Amino acid sequence: MEDFVEKLKKLKTEVEAEVPNHPSIETGDVIGEHYAISKPNEKTVNNPTRVGNKGNITEKERNKRRKSEKEKALGVKKKQNKKCGFCGVKTNLHTKTTCPDNPNARRKPKPIVS
Repeated sequence: MEDFVEKLKKLKTEVEAEVPNHPSIETGDVIGEHYAISKPNEKTVNNPTRVGNKGNITEKERNKRRKSEKEKALGVKKKQNKKCGFCGVKTNLHTKTTCPDNPNARRKPKPIVS
């Protein structure tokens, strides 16, 4: 068995001597060879710190989602009033379960904000 291991080691050294050493293949090296350019030693362009794709924005609005003009126009339209299932009044202030006329109401109606 020792002779076999020695022959393998000898064969390995012969193969390494015959085959030239290839440089390590890294992504930057492959790209550099393909485009015939080299990577600069010093960084000349910096990434932007913050990007705003929809124009100017104030400090207060920075954490909020910005609406498009179409969304703003649609928001002007009032929410459609729905009919209460108990009293039949068209309103968005209460439903069948929160109707003030319903003696079996499960929840209290929303307070009226003026």
